[in-house]
Amino acid sequence: MPDFKEIDVSELELDRENPRLPSRLKGADEDEILKYLIRKTNIAELVTSIGENDFFPGEAIVVTSDGAPDGKYTVLEGNRRLTALKLLAEPSIAKGVSAGVAEAATNAKNRPTKVPAYEVDSRGDALQYLGFRHVSGVQRWDPLAKARYLKMLYQHSEGSPDSRYLQVASEIGSRRDTVRKNLDALAAYEVVESHDFFDIQSLDEDKFQFGTFYTALGITGIAAFTGARDDSDQPTHPIENPQSLKVDAIKEIVEWMFVKNADGKTRLGESRNIPKLAAVVSAPRALERFRDGATLDDAHLDTPDIQNEFIREIRTALHHIKSAISKLNSVDGKDPDVQQVISEIKFETDRLADKISP
Repeated sequence: MPDFKEIDVSELELDRENPRLPSRLKGADEDEILKYLIRKTNIAELVTSIGENDFFPGEAIVVTSDGAPDGKYTVLEGNRRLTALKLLAEPSIAKGVSAGVAEAATNAKNRPTKVPAYEVDSRGDALQYLGFRHVSGVQRWDPLAKARYLKMLYQHSEGSPDSRYLQVASEIGSRRDTVRKNLDALAAYEVVESHDFFDIQSLDEDKFQFGTFYTALGITGIAAFTGARDDSDQPTHPIENPQSLKVDAIKEIVEWMFVKNADGKTRLGESRNIPKLAAVVSAPRALERFRDGATLDDAHLDTPDIQNEFIREIRTALHHIKSAISKLNSVDGKDPDVQQVISEIKFETDRLADKISP
């Protein structure tokens, strides 16, 4: 069981391995991390709340001394709360970063110097709790932070990749394939990151829509195109084997998803078009047309998807016609509206037959 204690705020350090931090801040000094959290999180509200009402004892933080400097603790859960406490202790930290935060910290009535905390022996001891709170629970992290956290859990597991996905899934109350797809997408994202977002203008971690990227990599066609699945449609486990990923293909996917034209539109368009893109990259002729500049809709016309869609629509129409025929005994066949719609159906079916006749 974790030890419960009260700890001086001065003894607490922000977690430099926090999954919510961008990669560029991993291992950064605390001042840089504080400024990032001030700019990117709604810290003013938390500063005001603690400043007005004091620190709520029921919101104990989770800490470990493992890996921290002597006499210090790393906060594994509660980094935003610790940021607020540090700002209340020293409002000048926020000056030049956020006037609103600086004002809230300066005007506070309460400035807690000690906070309730649960101490665990190591980061690994807190991982399951963090998962239930931020992955499956009510205070969920954004998709990229979630994927980074799952990687931490994966690194603390053992066995084959499938076995490790299952271990991670059972720890957070999720599904094995969901864990795998998150880690596949993270491995591909790390390729993007290592290539400086392929020099796409204005694209960085903050603007990269990882949730959409995860959705794309989770579809078989795009997974195979990027190397997350092999030629026999089996997972390549890129979280362990990043060399299985195809950098050029990932670059194309990212460019199609994020590079905007003069009208502010991407080649993909809306995220609901991801299945179309998956079909296109799986069909050589369609992919060639798309690479040559055809729209996604036009390229999609050269995929097997279109034939399947055609058959589905014809079958749906046939079902409705048969249903209408069953009602003929109750219909006045001489009614002008009935005559008109029957004439239209005959015209369209004749046109269809002429187009597909050998």
